Amino acid sequence: MKPSQIQEPDACAMDALLPGWVEALAAALDEQGDGLDAPTREALRRVETLASGQPAAASVLIAIVETAGGTGMLFTRRRDDIATHPGQVAFPGGAREGAESVERTALREAEEEVALPPEYVRVLGRLADYPTTSGYRVTPVVGYVPKLPLLRAQPGEVAGIFIVPLAVLLDTRRWKDRPLDFNGRRFPHRELLWEDQRIWGATAGMLRLLLPALGKAWGERP
Repeated sequence: MKPSQIQEPDACAMDALLPGWVEALAAALDEQGDGLDAPTREALRRVETLASGQPAAASVLIAIVETAGGTGMLFTRRRDDIATHPGQVAFPGGAREGAESVERTALREAEEEVALPPEYVRVLGRLADYPTTSGYRVTPVVGYVPKLPLLRAQPGEVAGIFIVPLAVLLDTRRWKDRPLDFNGRRFPHRELLWEDQRIWGATAGMLRLLLPALGKAWGERP
């Protein structure tokens, strides 16, 4: 990564106290444990049974970001010509390497995929592990980016980067029931359409694990 392609972090912005609603979210993530109700836990168990062999450990970064247009969440769109999950909306993330921590994996992958330097991210906590049909057990790491730098998509994997306003993600009317059929089995599922992007699959599933705590914290803003 060339230094000219990113903005230097603003020390004052990065060292500043977190907004109250962000602190509330971090506290909620610390308290909630796996945060899963019985139907959700059973649905994830059924998904895990579809993957063959021992699932590989992976992490993603769910980045809540501050922009000139307000508070949003960072997503990527994968290239259409890659082997796994082509064209899908995703969080930056990937497989764990060696003995690195869950958080380190998420931050490293975000830097590799969208050029988000780790020092810009305030890690707030984790969500419950999320199994995928592709054979991964993904740990979502939730982070807050108080000052968003200039991002750049990794051209070999990422087709684009976009930010969805939190108000859109928290609007329950925008989420639609779209059950998924896989290997002859049907799974309950919800998805969200925003502009020309479709948030669905594991990305939507992980996001919806976060939304109850996020919505409650967001509602506590002054």
